[in-house]
Amino acid sequence: MAQKEVKNILDDYKEIRNRTIQFLEKVPKERWTWKPHELLGSFGMQVRHMSTSQQSYLEGIKKGKIDFSQKEFDKEIETNKEKAIKRLKELDKELTKLINSMNDFNKKITFVDGVSGTSEATLANILNYMIDHEFYHQGIFTCYGRLVGMGKFLFM
Repeated sequence: MAQKEVKNILDDYKEIRNRTIQFLEKVPKERWTWKPHELLGSFGMQVRHMSTSQQSYLEGIKKGKIDFSQKEFDKEIETNKEKAIKRLKELDKELTKLINSMNDFNKKITFVDGVSGTSEATLANILNYMIDHEFYHQGIFTCYGRLVGMGKFLFM
């Protein structure tokens, strides 16, 4: 049961991520580093954050503990749209490979969150957290896209 649930959630994640990538491919190159305000991140900074978070999820699934302590990142993702999109696609392939290689789909993973503290989560929970994070950034991208004149883009 858990394996089927995880595979279904992974399929949902891929579909949601593909919509994000479709949107990012439409962002004009000259707008990649644009910020709506000096205190907010650019399209590139948002993607850099997404890729760093996803890397933390991947490492945490492997180790059994997700703690977001990994703070290193490739700064070029913030300024190079093609590299940023390529990185998201690489991480997605790695996620699929990782999930497909797993045997224990009921394994509990320690989840350390700076807001809620520490808890135990299933792999299905973790994938749903990743989906929630993707939706959050899709909302940001919707706002940014409209502010730079891209018009309406429907993520759903």
